[in-house]
Amino acid sequence: MAKPVVITLTVQTANLYGMNIPSQTQVDGCCALSDDNSGSSPNGTLEDFQSNVFINNNVRWVGVSNDSGYSVAIDSIVYEPESNDVNFFDNATINGTGGRSGNASANVKNDPNLVNQSDIYTINFSVYNSGNSYKAFSIDPKLAINP
Repeated sequence: MAKPVVITLTVQTANLYGMNIPSQTQVDGCCALSDDNSGSSPNGTLEDFQSNVFINNNVRWVGVSNDSGYSVAIDSIVYEPESNDVNFFDNATINGTGGRSGNASANVKNDPNLVNQSDIYTINFSVYNSGNSYKAFSIDPKLAINP
């Protein structure tokens, strides 16, 4: 049954914030993705994490920290054009709501041709410390249309 999907990025914020110029592998190692529609990664990597979303329904990205004094903001969702994927949304960049705990939200196009397609994208996010300082990072998961 078609429904809105929430994708949650959980970050080991104290570890990630404490790193000086971390590699993408280190960033990925401090992050976990989940969603409320049985999203998964066949090999356990963030790059292969796939969330199944629905035509003409909302997708919302939220950031979560398990460390006291830190927060995660979703800054933007950016479509990454690859040879075998399509943009599921009207805009190539979906901006977050801003602030220390911002999230991003968009509706999937109402286009039946999206079934069995995939969308490779980047989540740009910031980790805020207890003050107003933050560091920006990104990860590259995937979306698929739920048939």
